[in-house]
Amino acid sequence: MMNKMTRGDIRKAIDWYLAKKNIDTNIGIRRSSYTDLDCWGQCYEANGGYMIELAMNQNTRDLLATLFHECVHVWQWERGHWKGEGEQEAIRLQYKLADEYWKAGLV
Repeated sequence: MMNKMTRGDIRKAIDWYLAKKNIDTNIGIRRSSYTDLDCWGQCYEANGGYMIELAMNQNTRDLLATLFHECVHVWQWERGHWKGEGEQEAIRLQYKLADEYWKAGLV
């Protein structure tokens, strides 16, 4: 199932998150598929900032949750601390952030 989120929609969501957390960094976007990534999303350091790769073949709410999951990892790196690999915190926050963004009428 492909959603209709454009690169601009994804950029808007990232900018919302960065402003919310008062983070000043660059985040690039790569749109892909689950088959290519073997996961729904991933984030890594790249070019003095970060790169988020997203599998676009998921519904809009799940895509937003995946995006915000990866944004939480950026926040973890930027603040310099997290437990383990940071997955529990990202999992705990991903749908909360997606729903907050949705309820604000930004989708």
